Amino acid sequence: MAVSGPPPDHGVVDFRADVPHPARIYDYWLGGKDNFAADREAAEAVIAIRPTVVRDIRANRAFMHRAVAWLVSEAGIGQFLDIGTGLPTKPNVHDVAQAVIPAARVVYADNDPLVLSHAQALLVGGPEGKTAYVDADLRDPHQILDQAARTLDFTRPVAVEPGVVQTHRWRPEPGISTEEYEVSAWAAIGRKS
Repeated sequence: MAVSGPPPDHGVVDFRADVPHPARIYDYWLGGKDNFAADREAAEAVIAIRPTVVRDIRANRAFMHRAVAWLVSEAGIGQFLDIGTGLPTKPNVHDVAQAVIPAARVVYADNDPLVLSHAQALLVGGPEGKTAYVDADLRDPHQILDQAARTLDFTRPVAVEPGVVQTHRWRPEPGISTEEYEVSAWAAIGRKS
């Protein structure tokens, strides 16, 4: 198991509990515990305007769980690159992947100092696998790929988060009805060979 982190000169993270933070708001909508009163207040204000936001966010998260589980167990993918990680909320990509393939490798990428500080503490893989995170911006894919190449073997298949469908309609759990409502998130599964 290996965990890499931001460079030593990354700086001090300003946790400002009195100012809402997008990653902590998302954490609140997922039912997480890494949020403060300002985050919960902002999250509830969004819910008041868009009552389906929690359902949509949770459908997105459930999709990630199903997609990773399918890719690992059905497609035999053992490497994942998760871009825009957000605050770690169990189960994370590496938890799902390494439960099936203990030697699975996962790289998380985000450029939010708050997210990166949590990742350093919480995104620890199993003893056979490798979990790392990189401090990089989605708008700089070369930096992400260069840093991820330290952990992932790009000569082998890698899964980037999941054809195009609303998240709740991609291989839903048995017994779950997906025709009763719509969610605002669409997703796709891709395979780079």
